[in-house]
Amino acid sequence: MSSCEHFRVDWRGIMIEIRYAPNWMDLSEVYGYQLAHLEVESIEPARAVLPITETGYRSHFIADADIHAAGGPVAFMLDAIEQAASHPAWKRQEDAARQYSLF
Repeated sequence: MSSCEHFRVDWRGIMIEIRYAPNWMDLSEVYGYQLAHLEVESIEPARAVLPITETGYRSHFIADADIHAAGGPVAFMLDAIEQAASHPAWKRQEDAARQYSLF
């Protein structure tokens, strides 16, 4: 198990923290790759809903080579969030959050 790298980035006004363990488990002998662990959590506002999670937290295991191919953990996670944000359901949720209700 490797150490964890931490990154903070602003996504559309939500501060998120991305945690990345590049060698969470070495599966080289079995599958030919190292297993990485990615976590994303909305920090400010705390546990704010993101397009990839309703709870503000997401954990994901993936081959470390896929993280590098995407440009690193931040690029990988931001791309995943942006792809999910392009879905019509997220756009409806975003629009509803901007609307104020009198009742």
